[in-house]
Amino acid sequence: MEPLLRNLVLVFLLAGSVLHLFHRLRLPSIVGLLVAGVLIGPHGLGVLQERDQIEKLAEIGILLLMFSIGLDFTRERLQELLYAAGIGAAQMLVCIVVTALAAAAFVERWAEAVFLGFLVAHTSSTLMLKLFLDRGELTTPPVRLGLGISITQDLSVVLMLLAVPVMAGGQFALGDLGVMLLRACGVFAVAVTLSRWIIPLWMDHVIRSRSRELFLIFVIVVCLGTAWTTMAAGLSIGLGAFLAGLAIAESGYSHHTLSEVAPFRDLLISIFFISTGMLLNVNGLVNDAWLAALLLIAVLAIKFSSGFAPILVWGYPLRVATIVGTGIAQMGEFSFVLGYTGHQLGLIRDDHYAVFLLIAVASMVASPFLVSNSSRLAQLLATIPWLKRLENRPMGNEAEDQPPLENHVIIAGYGVNGRNVANSLRTFELPFSVLEMNPDTVQAARRRGEPVFFGDCSRAEVLRKLHIGTARGFVLAISDSQATRQAVQIARHENARLHIIVRTRYMTEIDALRELGANEVIAEEFETSLEVLALTLRLFETPNASIDRVIDSFRANAYRALRGEMPSTERQRLLNELAPKFEIETRQLAEGSPAIGKTLGELDLRARTGATILAVRRDAALTAVPAADFQFQKDDLLVLAGSGHQITNAIPLLSG
Repeated sequence: MEPLLRNLVLVFLLAGSVLHLFHRLRLPSIVGLLVAGVLIGPHGLGVLQERDQIEKLAEIGILLLMFSIGLDFTRERLQELLYAAGIGAAQMLVCIVVTALAAAAFVERWAEAVFLGFLVAHTSSTLMLKLFLDRGELTTPPVRLGLGISITQDLSVVLMLLAVPVMAGGQFALGDLGVMLLRACGVFAVAVTLSRWIIPLWMDHVIRSRSRELFLIFVIVVCLGTAWTTMAAGLSIGLGAFLAGLAIAESGYSHHTLSEVAPFRDLLISIFFISTGMLLNVNGLVNDAWLAALLLIAVLAIKFSSGFAPILVWGYPLRVATIVGTGIAQMGEFSFVLGYTGHQLGLIRDDHYAVFLLIAVASMVASPFLVSNSSRLAQLLATIPWLKRLENRPMGNEAEDQPPLENHVIIAGYGVNGRNVANSLRTFELPFSVLEMNPDTVQAARRRGEPVFFGDCSRAEVLRKLHIGTARGFVLAISDSQATRQAVQIARHENARLHIIVRTRYMTEIDALRELGANEVIAEEFETSLEVLALTLRLFETPNASIDRVIDSFRANAYRALRGEMPSTERQRLLNELAPKFEIETRQLAEGSPAIGKTLGELDLRARTGATILAVRRDAALTAVPAADFQFQKDDLLVLAGSGHQITNAIPLLSG
């Protein structure tokens, strides 16, 4: 017991130090764990020579990871999968085939070559999400498409885990494959039976006991028990853990289960990546650094092309295909899981496994650079004639089918905002056309007879087909900030009289969009703060007309300030104060308040505390933005605006 405790303390102490450094450098945590494993292992500092005990904990981490995937694979996730299932399947097929053909010259068996294709095909969805979240592009169409591909890859892990034992056996006899599939179907049938009738009943009794310990023990028994069953059937234990998670997901307790299991999963999967890093002999690979660099370039090119080509063939713009291609160019967590399984079964040689680990880590390190330069890469690829012709080929449901229009409105994006605008224009029988990037949405709308067309609003030729030159208005209701800026610039160049209305997420984007040519820019975070203000006033039964006057006054003053001729830096400061630090508070003047009988000028609240009195309600009357000679009376309800610190300082001056 003592050696195990000593080893765990050393592992987590060094891993924590490395992770802290990687967090400061904004590098992926998975890479940090692998580097920690290299330092701990026999090829690094030699802190830990034996990894048998660590490996056993790592295997449990793999089980919990696969279990979590099953928990997360709900009907909603299945709908996301269907959105990009065809592209995801094509991406994986292209990646596996190209990698296998390229690797066949360097390995002894086709099984190993195909297995290397399995490893390269997967993407780190966690890393991809973080990269695009940092860029504020998480809800954009390219990222949604990339996530759909990632879900397809996650599901394919189950099939690959089924295939690995057969491939490791060195033969592909149809009889063995049939027996394996028969066993898998049997285990799946048992899992379905458990999820439909048995597990929900058991879970209900466990939940009613209100015992967290009993619930956790039951979940672990289901996970490990199903894994043991699949192992006894000659199948992968990872498959069993996935089916256990899938069974609990269908019982309706998936979110609660995931919250209980997640800490253990994260801890043990960290041990898995550390133990994997312990196998990496960096010293032996330094001599072949040039070969490793060539392999890294080849892997990144294959991964990028396997995503780029199917997306472009499916009819998406070149810019979208480039963003998704760079987003999925790195290898992922399940590459390590599959690699570990294949290495344990002897499907991949030790030296090839060491090279795989190095290339996988390097691809993750290179991923932020690729994503940040995706726009430049798209512009470069757009100069290639045959790619441009492929992008512009007829696909159906496109803007060339649109009859000539004038004095109409073009709507970019057919989500909630775009659909509301379109419905309102239809109600008033006003002409409009819609551009949408989701082919399924376009087809569904076209079947209903709606003027919705597939196309990228950031491309001048697409906007011309919708007669941007004769349009009266252009409404941009998309989440892609980069595409929004390009579309505004192009639309203003095509039509100087066009009225451009843009919805954006942050107030900090207003200045740049107006300089590009937008007439009206609606910032979601500012409008949300006004809705909070309105709801606060309604708590005190303030008349709707009075609330509307306050909101209109505040909106007009705020946007007028943003549009004024103040310096850009000062405008930026004002934007930051209005949104992230803006709070609303109400305070009623009770008897004894020092503010009673004083005017707003005499109280001088703004100068003394920094807080502003936005409105005052007296009986049924509401005074918006009171003047300096406004005199306060008992029972007046004051609406304060400012930062939390400013409001805290103002309350004693009003309450006594």
